[in-house]
Amino acid sequence: MRWSKVRKLVEDSFSPSIKGRVQLYSTAYHCICGRAWFTIDGEDIADLSTRASGNKYRCVYHETRDIDCVSHPAVLEDERTLGNLVEYGEFSRFDLHEACWKYLHSNVYESLQSENPLIQALAVLNGKVGRTN
Repeated sequence: MRWSKVRKLVEDSFSPSIKGRVQLYSTAYHCICGRAWFTIDGEDIADLSTRASGNKYRCVYHETRDIDCVSHPAVLEDERTLGNLVEYGEFSRFDLHEACWKYLHSNVYESLQSENPLIQALAVLNGKVGRTN
C-alpha cells in the first residue's frame, strides 16, 4: 500500500480534537535514505531520520521492529535529552512505516500495549481512546 494511503488511514483514526493538527510525513531522497516526521500545528516535533540512525548506530532499525534483522537498542531513560520526544537517530523512516502498518492492523488495546513507542503514540491519538460510551 502506498504511503499516502497508509498516512490517510492513520490520520483518519485520530481523535476529532486533533484531526488535521497532528500530521505524519515521510520522504525518500535519491539514495535509500530519507526521513519521516510528526508535526503539531505545522511545527516539527519528532524527526525520524534514516541517515541519522545509520550514522549513529550503523543500522536503521529500532529493536522494537518486528523483523529478523540487525537493529539497535532503545535509548535508555537516563540517556534521553530533556524535551526531546525522540533522540537523534533513534528511529528511521522505515520504523515509522512499519509502526503505521502494524497500528492499522491491530486494535487500539493491542496498540496501546505494544513495545514499540511509535505504535503507542499513534494509539494514544486514536479517537477511541478515553471514550466512555
